[in-house]
Amino acid sequence: MSAELSVAQVLANLEAQMALHQEREAYHAEQEVFHREQRAVHAAEYETVAKHYEAFKATAGSAAEIAARVAAAAPKPAPPKQESPQPTPPPGPALPSRLVARLVAELPAGETFTASRVAAQVNRRFRSELRKPIDSRLASTALRRLLAEGAIILVQKGTAHREALYSRG
Repeated sequence: MSAELSVAQVLANLEAQMALHQEREAYHAEQEVFHREQRAVHAAEYETVAKHYEAFKATAGSAAEIAARVAAAAPKPAPPKQESPQPTPPPGPALPSRLVARLVAELPAGETFTASRVAAQVNRRFRSELRKPIDSRLASTALRRLLAEGAIILVQKGTAHREALYSRG
């Protein structure tokens, strides 16, 4: 195959290879300069940070010793008394029906509410305890169960176009 190339083609091919390698050499020389500059910048920043780290470490160590002396000498204050301890919710996601029951228990007696209002309040108040937001249908089911248990009363029966109204009575 090399015997089939003419002298002009060989020269053109060699010139193209020379141009490519010359261009790549220039590119890598630029990169070398850039990387050398970046190395100098980072080395200087490292020195500054290391100097401040050592100074802070020395100061923090002595400050911790002083704080430990004062903390050991001072009497511990009595914990504040809680007049009405709030029950802590169990860890992890809670059941939406129990959250609805908690919300309804917190509502003032005599106030009327609908399933959509309860759902919005539960989603707002107990956002961190829910896996996903509840909708008005789920809140309605929980309210109907509370109604069956006698925890709430039905003020106005709902229809296809109007939500039922409940109250804590």
